[in-house]
Amino acid sequence: MTKIIHFWDQAGVSCVLAKHQRRLGHKVEVFKRAGFDPFGIIDFYGETTIKTLLGRGFLKFAIKKAKDFDVIHIHDLIKLVPQMRSQFNDKTIILHYHGNFTKDIIPENRKDAELCADTVLVSTPDLLKYVDATYLENPVDIDHFSSREINQNNQAVSLMTKAETKEAVENQLTSHGYSLNLNAIPRNLKPVPYSNMPEFLEKFEYLVDIKFYQGKVIQAFSLLGLQALSLGLKVINYEYKITQGLPKEHYPENVVKKLMKIYHQ
Repeated sequence: MTKIIHFWDQAGVSCVLAKHQRRLGHKVEVFKRAGFDPFGIIDFYGETTIKTLLGRGFLKFAIKKAKDFDVIHIHDLIKLVPQMRSQFNDKTIILHYHGNFTKDIIPENRKDAELCADTVLVSTPDLLKYVDATYLENPVDIDHFSSREINQNNQAVSLMTKAETKEAVENQLTSHGYSLNLNAIPRNLKPVPYSNMPEFLEKFEYLVDIKFYQGKVIQAFSLLGLQALSLGLKVINYEYKITQGLPKEHYPENVVKKLMKIYHQ
């Protein structure tokens, strides 16, 4: 049995990893500060939210908590990594990058954290252009996003981030020959709870998984796109092609098997 602690969670990745690491018999805990979970993911999985600590207090709490674990898996909290290494030379420390956060930080500001980590991971392959790291596929909770009957209604949905507009998404679709009834929803303004996401998505035939960074299309599936594939939707991906079916490398048991090998290499 390996004792694993995850600090922070991005889009449920820590929670899904922990769920399947526990199924293998490992002791696992996930911790995140309160106020950073608009979709209710931590509560859905029954993980721990720290409600009373501010940033510096959370860092002190994390160091105290980590002493009882073999693997310290840190998600995006780059300031925490050197502090953990200064306290624990005998533990495996993983730094796991997610999304555009990685692109926005200049390499010099990431350097200490990356040097102090035993392994640096990225959650999407486009991030390999920015970081010398190992790509670990995002896991999809196929229990929650289980395959189901999907409406064949020519309805498409785009859950937009701040980087997208309805006009930009519509223009991209039209220029590539698509004629769909697009429902463009600002995800930050109208958050769909994680618990309800499968029921929300199954109303649509298509999910438009075209995401932008600095005006350019991100060359990777979003986690939402992968979740839609797991449900059975047709996903219009970053290459403007229709994809169906979740690739097996994103099945959580396969991701965790790969991750456990990384921990012990």
